[in-house]
Amino acid sequence: MTTTANNSLRVANGFDIDLERLLSVFGMIFGFLGTFMVSIFWSMGAVILLTGEGGTIQQLNLQGIWSTLFWAYPFVAAGSVVLALGAFAVGRVKEAAGIAALPAIGVLLYYLALVQLR
Repeated sequence: MTTTANNSLRVANGFDIDLERLLSVFGMIFGFLGTFMVSIFWSMGAVILLTGEGGTIQQLNLQGIWSTLFWAYPFVAAGSVVLALGAFAVGRVKEAAGIAALPAIGVLLYYLALVQLR
């Protein structure tokens, strides 16, 4: 009796892994990680602005839309966490990973606009 290599090692597998969902979980983790790492530095800048102790953020003298965008970051970060978890819960896993990374990408764009346009 002869067998082929394809049939000789066949194992019954009771579950399948949804790779799209798993990779989206990793994308959300990395997106949230970037968001919360930026939050640490944002909080240091906020304390410096509120106390007037000095530093580069104080020297920028943020006014108008620049100041509004700076103070909006924690609300944007919290909103992205809620929206990403909600999108993941309803099955929109790719969108959830993208939404989780939006605040970190937004900070990069804010910094580039602050440097180039101001």
